[in-house]
Amino acid sequence: MRHSKILMLASVGLTFCLASCSSEKDDPVATAADNVIRFTAASPQSQQRAAADITTSNLNQFFVYGYLASNGSLYMSDVEVNKTGTNLWEYSPVKYWPTGDAINFYAYAPAKMLPPGLTPLDPIPFTNAGMTDFIYAVAPNKSQPTSGSDAQVKFNFRHALAKVTVMLSSEETKLKVNVNNVTIVGANQNGNFKFPTASTAGNPETADQASIGTWSDLSGKGIAVLHMAQRQDEILTLTSEPIDADTDGSGAKFFIPQELPYKQGGDFANEVYLVLTCAMYDSETGAKVWPNANTPAINLPNGGLSGEGYIYLTLQGSSFTAWKGGYHYVYNVVINGHQDMSQIEFGDPTVDSYVTVTTELQP
Repeated sequence: MRHSKILMLASVGLTFCLASCSSEKDDPVATAADNVIRFTAASPQSQQRAAADITTSNLNQFFVYGYLASNGSLYMSDVEVNKTGTNLWEYSPVKYWPTGDAINFYAYAPAKMLPPGLTPLDPIPFTNAGMTDFIYAVAPNKSQPTSGSDAQVKFNFRHALAKVTVMLSSEETKLKVNVNNVTIVGANQNGNFKFPTASTAGNPETADQASIGTWSDLSGKGIAVLHMAQRQDEILTLTSEPIDADTDGSGAKFFIPQELPYKQGGDFANEVYLVLTCAMYDSETGAKVWPNANTPAINLPNGGLSGEGYIYLTLQGSSFTAWKGGYHYVYNVVINGHQDMSQIEFGDPTVDSYVTVTTELQP
């Protein structure tokens, strides 16, 4: 079934945003006199976020590696740093600044994303189920501070993954549109992440590529579930007010940055695409109008809660062909019908002529 035909099923709008960094104006004044290495951190603060997003306000723990700048030897290894107050962070045992040398720091969250035996200098194998955010930071060439204003090593974290949100609505009041499942098919779920070499401080939209983490060796194309109705009361009934397909925050939302191939025609076998499992009904009578007898086999799953069909949509946007780390992609899907769902139409009427019967009557 061709893409051009399938995309008639729904109108799709998309916006995306890159999270901005929060202010650190509340940092306490620290002293540099005792030579202790101290940390503080900020992570991207999104205006649209789910509970699983890591932000400056909910970042409570991160892990740090440090290497001597002079010879690259390991100085701090996977040190756990925990938040104990407003921009106050502690770790144990404490480390002290080396004399006459600088340190290259690498940090990440959440806990233990690095497999045993690997460090931020290695490509990091990562398997993404879509439920966990992953942030990273680099603060290179840091030396012992000489004043309280720079007494802390300040990490600015960046998101390694792309975030995806699907918003659903219907503007057609004559239809009742029920959506059972929302999935993304074909996205790579495995890859190797490489920490950047340059500082992650500053605006990521204008940052040099050397300060952006990279992904390679992507594999493991699979199915990511954003919503799955397992009971009748979990089916989404659409209105003109857009709703997040991930209604309870339990669905997949974080994806490895990757290309979103578009192939004209075919059956979507080699693409990354969005699938909606849904059914449409006449809002007055309740009669099901889609899927119907004209619906192609590719749009008909086996079984389902209410005899629903598949709607397929490409994930490319008008301004992008790939997901980038640190970007939030919001897909606005409006379902107002289906090309298989023909309206009842009436042709030009005809009226039978009266049949003339002539007879004679005698009084």
